[in-house]
Amino acid sequence: FFFNATATTEIYTRSIVGSVRCVQETGINAEYMGIYLRQKEMTKGTTSQGERRKKNATFCRRCGKISYHKQRKRCSSCGYPEAHLRRYNWAKKAVRRRTTGTGRMRYLKDIPRKLKNGFKEFSQAKRVKQRGKGKSKPEVKAVSYTHLRAHETREDLVCRLLLEKKKK
Repeated sequence: FFFNATATTEIYTRSIVGSVRCVQETGINAEYMGIYLRQKEMTKGTTSQGERRKKNATFCRRCGKISYHKQRKRCSSCGYPEAHLRRYNWAKKAVRRRTTGTGRMRYLKDIPRKLKNGFKEFSQAKRVKQRGKGKSKPEVKAVSYTHLRAHETREDLVCRLLLEKKKK
């Protein structure tokens, strides 16, 4: 016999799975054949979690999230393929995540430098001379103690004498 897929009750046997209507149409006594009838549960919990096999969303080309709806052909995160980025002020944290300064800023990172140079175009920037011969820090030469004493001022002398008294 054929099974009806639209019934809300399922039948469980060792080898047969069908519906109540199917058993009633054939005139077979369900209890006599060892067929157990069970009402399909109408819950939203654990029993329905096993039926979640299909995927409605896939990767978005613009934002990279798995939020591009295949049927609606629209990203729920960034709004692709719309030209402007989807953004709502009620989602403060989402706005913070994708605001200016969180990405590469390929154009804006050069603006402060160009502003300093007066937005000159088609000209060569002036070279900044480095201190020393290719070294970033100037060399520090050792100086004798007598040389330091020779350049000492009155304030330095008073300070040095106070420090020597503390040491003793």
